This record gives sequence, C-alpha cells and structure tokens, in this order.
Amino acid sequence: MASITEAELTRAIERTLVVHGKMTADQAHPTARMVLGYFGAEGTVLDNKLSSEDRDRFYQLEEEGLLTSEEEDATVSRGKTWRIHYWLLKKTRIRDVGQGGDAPATDEAESVYRSIGESEWQRGAAPPKRN
Repeated sequence: MASITEAELTRAIERTLVVHGKMTADQAHPTARMVLGYFGAEGTVLDNKLSSEDRDRFYQLEEEGLLTSEEEDATVSRGKTWRIHYWLLKKTRIRDVGQGGDAPATDEAESVYRSIGESEWQRGAAPPKRN
C-alpha cells in the first residue's frame, strides 16, 4: 500500500481528534508531520524511539484508530526475554477518515444530547404530572 501523505494524516487527525475536542485545529498538521517523521518510509516505529510527549500523541491517535501498537517477545543472551513494543500506521483507516464527507459523523452520545428538547433541560420546571 502506498505511503500516507502529510495531507491525508492531517485530514484524518482533523476529523477525529480535532472534532472530538482532544486537539486544537492548529495542532493537527504539526502532529501529522511529527508522526510521519518517525515512520519515514518504514511500516513500524519502535516505541523506545519516541519521546514521552510524542508517545502521548501516539496514544491519542491509537484511541481514534489511526495507529495501532503491537509487541513481540525476543529472546536475548542468557535466555532473557525482552518485550519489544512498536507502532504501526493504520493506512486504510487514515485514508477512509481523511477521504470521508465534509461533515464528520457525530458520535452516539452527541446525537442523544441533541435529541433532548430545550424544555427538558430546565431544572426549575415542575415535574410532569402522573395519572
């Protein structure tokens, strides 16, 4: 599969993290640039290469389904086992989100809150009468 472009990842970030209020719009492009800076032409990034701040961003992207993490065990000298954590771009998901319609889909909770009428939000109103 072809590499993800900065523009594709930026759009995907805008339509996930920005829409959900987890990141400001002006952080989307620098975040996309940072992520792709780690990946380069590779399909994976070792977790231990990330700074603490960048790792936090990777976790945010993972929550939105744009990245995923995996681990594997490797046996080293004297029979010790090391666990290796690494990150992968979810290219199909990034493209799907980035190429979606202009209006991002609302989540289920937002739909429920929007469906509640204004009068039902009033605390001072008398409770409804029961028969």
